[in-house]
Amino acid sequence: MEKQSTGVSVPTNKPVGAYRTATNKLASALRILTIPLVIVFYLAVLVYNLHESDRRSLTLKQDSPAADAVHVSLKIVNLDVARGEITARMRIRLTGKLAKDEFTPAVNLRFLVNAFQGPQRFELERGERVSPLTVVFPIVGEPNLYPFDTHEAILAFAATKPGQEVKPPPSPPAASGKSLSLLERLKKVGETDPGEAPPDQVKLVGKTELASRTPVPVSFDLSASIPGFKFDGEVIKTGQEQVTGIQLKLRRANNVIVASLGIQLMMVLLALSMLAMVLFGTMKGKGSAIDPLYIAPVLIFGLPALRDTQPGVPPLGAFSDYLSYLWAEAIVAGCTIISIWTWIARHRSDNELPAPDPEPVDEEKTSREG
Repeated sequence: MEKQSTGVSVPTNKPVGAYRTATNKLASALRILTIPLVIVFYLAVLVYNLHESDRRSLTLKQDSPAADAVHVSLKIVNLDVARGEITARMRIRLTGKLAKDEFTPAVNLRFLVNAFQGPQRFELERGERVSPLTVVFPIVGEPNLYPFDTHEAILAFAATKPGQEVKPPPSPPAASGKSLSLLERLKKVGETDPGEAPPDQVKLVGKTELASRTPVPVSFDLSASIPGFKFDGEVIKTGQEQVTGIQLKLRRANNVIVASLGIQLMMVLLALSMLAMVLFGTMKGKGSAIDPLYIAPVLIFGLPALRDTQPGVPPLGAFSDYLSYLWAEAIVAGCTIISIWTWIARHRSDNELPAPDPEPVDEEKTSREG
């Protein structure tokens, strides 16, 4: 017996099947492309950081035209932002009539530095070999702005020898046909003495020493390369011709900034993921409410360790902590408390449910079985 057609058209699944096929092909293509993209990105990062020290290092040099001069080679070997100090090793070389040989003075020299710790004056005795010097200079900055903190340091030094330098007498001032007004005379009185440094500049040599000793020209070459910091610098005027000054400006290196921001982002994402898990668990059954408790205690003690992995991070309380770490820790702690009390409330409500009524006993069936 043949089945008669009802005349109702049955919808086909061809468009849906074609869409799924195209989606699967696109997902497969993305998976195939992801692997080479990750490899290329990995190799690019390696190549970029292969010569990372060249981008953060500083080389500064200043030569003296004088034949008799003191040459100072400085190398920055240590930097402690928390203590506000920068350590440099200094090697002194002599030229001209000042030198018995390259490292032995032919006259008694005095070398002065604006050291933060240790001696500021070094006596270089005639005929004695000059040993390398280790000098600690002060730096100023705001470490709490990590990783965007900047710091500055001024390195000043001078050299003198016995004997007073003979200077030509100053020329008399040119006669002026008109007398100075009261305002002009007051301005002239308030002008800084040419032999003194302005208040905001380094004053390394006093008038008493200049009266009995002769300044010696000083040249220098400086190299600074500390992992984690980028250096910049220039020669500055110290207000005294006898004093050579270098101003160093430093900040965190680019790789430190990227690593710090990446760790902070990681902490925030972990905390937000924990919050989403707790919100999902509180809307589901009793078992879902207790699931976050397997992860939350680990994050409570893991986030401080993750925070300390930031390179050169200052003690707790920096600006970056208020940006990410403290919020992440507070979110995780709050999620833990919410999960515990949600489980307690649901477990208590289950215990307070009334006991089910006992099933009725069929007395006739019982008597027959008896």
